[in-house]
Amino acid sequence: MSVKSTNKLADHMVYYGGLLTIIFYLCFLIIAWILFPNPASPLDHWLSDLGRYEVPIDGNPVWRFIDGSYKLYSELGINSIPNLGAIFYNIGCIFTGIMMMVFFIGLMKIENSEIKRIKIITNIFTLLGIIGGIFLILIGIFAEDGIFLIVNEQLAYPVHHTATLIFFLILLIIKGVAGYWALKLNLNRFITIFSWLIIIFDLIVVFTGNNYALIEWLSVLTSLALVGIIALGIRVKFLRL
Repeated sequence: MSVKSTNKLADHMVYYGGLLTIIFYLCFLIIAWILFPNPASPLDHWLSDLGRYEVPIDGNPVWRFIDGSYKLYSELGINSIPNLGAIFYNIGCIFTGIMMMVFFIGLMKIENSEIKRIKIITNIFTLLGIIGGIFLILIGIFAEDGIFLIVNEQLAYPVHHTATLIFFLILLIIKGVAGYWALKLNLNRFITIFSWLIIIFDLIVVFTGNNYALIEWLSVLTSLALVGIIALGIRVKFLRL
């Protein structure tokens, strides 16, 4: 199969776009986590909790499982304190979404001169990635309880929740396409196996309405890992070292 990269710029977009997607998200996530005023772990806090501009004053989780359902702390009459790390998490989502689009646009330059189907799959893959990047940016703009330090939960939460579910649905489709795409481009088989294995996390997030904090963390972190191994796989395939 004659697969080639159209130009070095595309290779750099894939490689560095992929690396920066990972670096931006993890760095801003860590900063937001450090600045989060309450104890937080992947077991009891969703990632979006780190992007809330206000969190409970009692130091307990933002969402609490009571009588078979999750309730927001404010529904229980608990007062709020400001979260200084929120802006970092939300900016991180925006920067990550931008780099995610750069990464996928770079993939569009990968073509197969003999099998047209590969180019079609690549274009579909790219389009899904761009859409995913846009919704990640929306997640950063519309936090659970506000828009860039302006606290307005009634306006922001419906947009945030919808954008989050669509984002994870897009991730689910991307992972399915990624496995097939990597297989057809003769990239390392580990990429295909990994992408299809980690679909399970997105299935749980989408079909339970995002009811498990740890699953959300695993879904996002394994998605970042997939971006990384694809970027490395492309780099090795075309020997642009």
